[in-house]
Amino acid sequence: MSLRRKVLIVEDEILVGMDLAMSIEDAGFVVSGPYKSSAKALAALEADEPDLAVLDLNLGRDETSEKVAERLEQLGRPFVFLTGYSAASHPVTRRFPRAQCLSKPVRMDAVTAFLRQAY
Repeated sequence: MSLRRKVLIVEDEILVGMDLAMSIEDAGFVVSGPYKSSAKALAALEADEPDLAVLDLNLGRDETSEKVAERLEQLGRPFVFLTGYSAASHPVTRRFPRAQCLSKPVRMDAVTAFLRQAY
């Protein structure tokens, strides 16, 4: 059994998702994803629970990662939102006051710093 923490990545932009995955793996974590939709992320989450998560807030096509955040909160798993919008004014981020928000374009060292701090 691996002692490395598993990070779920939900990101609809493929290049950003790949960059996140590589940076997170390079930081010593195991990666699940990136998943481009909430449905796929939820299926992966239920099949093999992550320790923490990085969630793109807006997934396109009027979809958000809110349902994934709800499930992670139920499981007591920390997560961070990534957004290109004002996090303070977004209704989803207001529902999850304990979640950290990072603005896009995101610095990978900020993401890995969150992951290390969260666990």
